Amino acid sequence: MTSSAPPVTVAPAPVAESFPEYDALRAELIAALEAKMPDISWTMDKPATLATLKDGRCMLYPQTMKSSADVVEPSNQFADIFAAGDPVLTRHGFPPFDGTDAVPGGWVVARSTDAAGATLTIESKSPAYLRISVPVDSPTCSADEIPPS
Repeated sequence: MTSSAPPVTVAPAPVAESFPEYDALRAELIAALEAKMPDISWTMDKPATLATLKDGRCMLYPQTMKSSADVVEPSNQFADIFAAGDPVLTRHGFPPFDGTDAVPGGWVVARSTDAAGATLTIESKSPAYLRISVPVDSPTCSADEIPPS
C-alpha cells in the first residue's frame, strides 16, 4: 500500500513560525521511536536548512536524523514505527502513516503530509533517515531565517 498526500489547503507560514512547530515534531517523533525501539538511537545527520526549489518555492528542512542501525527488521517491518509515530503525527496535524511505499533499491519508505504540504519521511536501508520538508513563506529563503536552537 502506498501513501498518498492530501491536498494542500493551508498557505505556507513564515520560517519563524514553521521552524519551531516542525522541529518539535521531529524531536517528539525521535523520542517516541527511541522509546519504542531502545536499541536504536537517532543522531543529527544534517543541520536545518532552507532551499529554493526549481519552481521558486522555499522549503524548510529541519534537522535530518539518522538511526544507529537499520529499522526495518527491529520495527517489525515498520509496524512499531507506525505504532510509535502515528500518535505524534496526529498531535501535530498530520495524518497517520498509511503503509510503506515500494521504492526501488531496497529502501523502505513511510511518509505523511499535512495540509500545509509539509512531508515527514522515514526511509530505511541500513541506516534509516527521518526527513521533514516544509514549504515556507520566505522573502530570502536564506538559512539565516532559521531561529537559533
